Amino acid sequence: MNHTIDYKELYNTSPCGYFCSLPDGTIIDSNKRFLEFTNYEREEVIEKKKVTDFLSAGGKIYFETVYSQILKLGGAVEEINFDFVKKDGTKFPVLINSVEIKDTEGRHLFTQSTVFNISQRKEYELELLIAKRKADDLSDELIQVNKELRSSSELILQQKLQLEEFNHHLKNKNKQLSNFAHIASHNLRAPVTNLNSLLDFYNESTDIEDRAMLFAKFEKVIGHLTETLNELIESVKIQENVNITHEPVIFDIVFDKTIETLEGQILESKAVVTSNFSEATNIEYPKIYLESIMLNLLSNSIRYRSPDRIPKIHFCTEINNNEITLIATDNGLGIDLKKHGHRLFGLSNTFHRHPDSKGVGLFMTKTQIEAIGGSIGVESEVDKGTTFKIILKKNI
Repeated sequence: MNHTIDYKELYNTSPCGYFCSLPDGTIIDSNKRFLEFTNYEREEVIEKKKVTDFLSAGGKIYFETVYSQILKLGGAVEEINFDFVKKDGTKFPVLINSVEIKDTEGRHLFTQSTVFNISQRKEYELELLIAKRKADDLSDELIQVNKELRSSSELILQQKLQLEEFNHHLKNKNKQLSNFAHIASHNLRAPVTNLNSLLDFYNESTDIEDRAMLFAKFEKVIGHLTETLNELIESVKIQENVNITHEPVIFDIVFDKTIETLEGQILESKAVVTSNFSEATNIEYPKIYLESIMLNLLSNSIRYRSPDRIPKIHFCTEINNNEITLIATDNGLGIDLKKHGHRLFGLSNTFHRHPDSKGVGLFMTKTQIEAIGGSIGVESEVDKGTTFKIILKKNI
């Protein structure tokens, strides 16, 4: 089948505008679509208008300084965006493609150009830009909400940690109250009852010597009562003192002071006391606490030595998992941990019939260690000895 194509009709009814211009920009031909775009009649344009007549002020400058130069150098220009001005002065966006037509000698005869009305495309672009801005705004809002959620999550976590710390503090307080109740029911009630009995005897007695003897007993009972109260007050002070000062402490110096303090007992017991603090020579720690801890551990090892062998006591330090550990080992009487382990560090708990046993030393030691955030553990075997392992400082 043969098809006859009317190229003139195709030229005029094409969806894009066509025009032909001389090198100086004068338009010498155009199709109908170009005239429809600009709302001009043919006789108003052909050989009367230049390309720059359809451009805005900024467009004219760009056409003369950039567009024309690119066309002259390359012979063609593709998809340059301009705002075209209609007959009524309104503007619409276009894309222009141009090509130079030259003679056989390379002289520029005229320029053929196509004009695409991109008003709809610009509207789409604007819609896309608005949508992008909205998406960006929404993204910013989501980022802000996410930040707020993170902040809320961090706040909740912080509050949770504070509640856990407060709960831990309350548990310690409850334990402290329990210890106080234990003292009141056992250590304080008996001396007070005894005082009341002595007071009755004192009031009933008329003999001066009996009264003097009873008064002496008053003094002894009151002394024990005062000592018990002081021990309780001291333990409360340790638990309450959360702001105690940390300072650089050298283990050897504290240990030497402890040896000097207990020198008489060491000589009397013939104990062999050694130390090795080479793995951790010093620590940031409350000096008064470390002195008290070493004093209690060493005095306990001497007090609960075995009568069947020379006491051997050794202190040393270790670093495990970034934690400084103080270790005290002896070959003394030992403790039956299966029987007494659950109440080893309780206040006023004793496990040997020793005249100096009060059940205060280990309680005080544990209280001091835990007040700084450390912990204490024990390994012991009856008639073989005991080893205390104290984590003084965690996560150094």
